Amino acid sequence: MVDVRILTVCLVLLLIIDVMTYTERVQYQFKKYTYKKKRDDKKYKNAKAVCEVRPDCLAMYGANQTMCIRKCVSEFCFKELYGDDPLEEGEIDVRFNSFKGCLAQEKVGNMHNKYSGSRNLPEQDLGY
Repeated sequence: MVDVRILTVCLVLLLIIDVMTYTERVQYQFKKYTYKKKRDDKKYKNAKAVCEVRPDCLAMYGANQTMCIRKCVSEFCFKELYGDDPLEEGEIDVRFNSFKGCLAQEKVGNMHNKYSGSRNLPEQDLGY
């Protein structure tokens, strides 16, 4: 049987390591937009479908392709949420719902762009 003292020392060491790594964690702050699933998903999916087939986005992979599509969908929302801290490969995107909420608010503000299929998408500089 394992000695209780060894278990105690191991638990204390794990606790110390956890506390040390916790103080190093930085919570990234970003602007939050209200997201309503039924309303905002449709708007995002319609805009995304147009951008997914752009040759410049098709030529990219992973996080770069995701960022290309999001920048194409809404340059304003892209800059607002990802401009200072681009999405990294393997990162869980906690800003995605805010992006869709931003897009919905942007669409409400620009009623002439209500249907994404009728949008003319200009060529964009994709340097992030």
